[in-house]
Amino acid sequence: MHEITRWSGLPTTLLALGVTALAGGCTGVVDGNKAGMQPTPPGVSGGGTGGSSAVTPTVDPATCDGTEVPVPKRLVRLSFNQIANSVRALTDDAEAAKIASTYEIGDSEHRTFPPLASPREGSTLTDKTWATGDKIASDIGKYAFDNVATVSGCGATPTEDCARTYVAAFAERAYRRPLTADEKTSLLQVVTEVLGFGGTAAQAIQFGVYAALESPGFLYRTEFGTDAKAAGPLTPSETANQLSFFLTDGPPDKPLLDAAAAGALASSAQVTEQVARILQTPAAKQNLQDALFSYFGLFGLDTVVVDSTDFNSGVRNSMYHEAELFLANNMWSGPLSNLITARKSMISQALAPIYGISVFPPAGVTPDADGFALVDLPDNRAGILTQSGFLTARSRPDQPSVVGRGLLVNSALLCAANPPFPANLADQIAAVNTMLAEETERKKSDYRTSTPPCNGCHASFDPYGLALGNFDSIGRFTTVDAKGRPIDASVTLPPNAGSAQVKSAAELAQTLASGEAFSTCMAKNLMLYALAEIPTTDTTTESVTVSGCATKAIAHMFNSTGKTFNDLIAQVAVSNTLVQRSAGQGAP
Repeated sequence: MHEITRWSGLPTTLLALGVTALAGGCTGVVDGNKAGMQPTPPGVSGGGTGGSSAVTPTVDPATCDGTEVPVPKRLVRLSFNQIANSVRALTDDAEAAKIASTYEIGDSEHRTFPPLASPREGSTLTDKTWATGDKIASDIGKYAFDNVATVSGCGATPTEDCARTYVAAFAERAYRRPLTADEKTSLLQVVTEVLGFGGTAAQAIQFGVYAALESPGFLYRTEFGTDAKAAGPLTPSETANQLSFFLTDGPPDKPLLDAAAAGALASSAQVTEQVARILQTPAAKQNLQDALFSYFGLFGLDTVVVDSTDFNSGVRNSMYHEAELFLANNMWSGPLSNLITARKSMISQALAPIYGISVFPPAGVTPDADGFALVDLPDNRAGILTQSGFLTARSRPDQPSVVGRGLLVNSALLCAANPPFPANLADQIAAVNTMLAEETERKKSDYRTSTPPCNGCHASFDPYGLALGNFDSIGRFTTVDAKGRPIDASVTLPPNAGSAQVKSAAELAQTLASGEAFSTCMAKNLMLYALAEIPTTDTTTESVTVSGCATKAIAHMFNSTGKTFNDLIAQVAVSNTLVQRSAGQGAP
């Protein structure tokens, strides 16, 4: 048997696989440092053309005051987690786990929100990420060779014709859409080259699989519609990919692909039906729970350092798991606001003292296999804001962080842009911290919010941290600080939270839940998550824009539903922003 590992003709052939997809003037590739949410000229709403998936917008854009409308045509790369999930769909769980472990990809618990927001990801493939993708493609090709009879259905010694048929079918699955004639020709050319070098049909399958997984058709998904230069809707296959990677972080399943092929993704009702079906799957539930785990900054528990004998690995792990269970229990039942108001939680014996619960488990309650039981929390608790893990993740070693907690509430619950640390003022800040070291957190904040240059930023987020001031570094409720001084948690909230006056964390949660700021922010961020984008900053207001047409349309329709998390996901899925695209940047 001839051993074929690499030859000079392969790279040229592989590059050719992407030519067809990029032809036609696609220049709307996402800038890794921008959100891609660019204004479209008035009057462009994206009409449908033959073969397109022309979902009817749920809200007339004319009713919106802002200028945000569908993003430009884009070429969107798959995140590492999406690549890992795609490998699983193309091979099996064992091979996918091996690939994920070998190349340290597919870490669902440490994903960024949105998916391409971290330097490790980025909107384009770099030399480093390309090399990783190349190794994964090579390994999966070897997997296909080692298991050729099982994976190809061609038997232990496949014929050349069967090899060609399998490679074309595999590529269609990998690309998550039908192949174009040019793509099929290019892929089968790889098979022909392997055979021409004296390779066997099994080796032709190996390198055909390798070629498919190293190509742009696998590593990216398109949002070109039927004409990359003209405004309009996504194609049915593009809509299926957009929905699936949003909801499951993986490729479309067969029912979704079948719906695309049948033209059954052409209306809001049809998309809503698919969304409802997919949201019942374990993959969708786990993906969106992992996404919100990242969204609320809970991954900070991994590395936070707290100087307390009551904080150890067991407590840390319990906080982590409680947060997972809290999201699982509150995302899929009840209103969206439960995420910040619910007073029930699954806790363990290790967490009971933190929550002031003296009897655990409660009478008549049997803990689960991990020792967690559902309990009613004291009335000073309210949803994710007072979760022990949420509070601990934003603590400093020696004390809770008013600033850290305030910044998290400001960005995650209200979509306000947090300013970067002013490195040019580092010495001045250090001097102020030394000067105020013995003061209460309230007096420290009063200084920051009233004294230039600190007041320019701290007034917009310190109040949220102060409202959470009754919770120590690991989330225990207390009325006095470490030096025995009374804690005053009453604040006047910033304007983006309605300038309301609250006296506690529970009142803060109820205030945020009763207005539209929280649900509108969630609409904004879930939309950005679906787009895999990074929030952009409005250079005029220096805050993340949440009042534009795209978000307002989703929030408006959400308010007429049952206001559940599922309802919000559905409104994002059928929104004009997800299913329509403006002309590519190179369009006339």
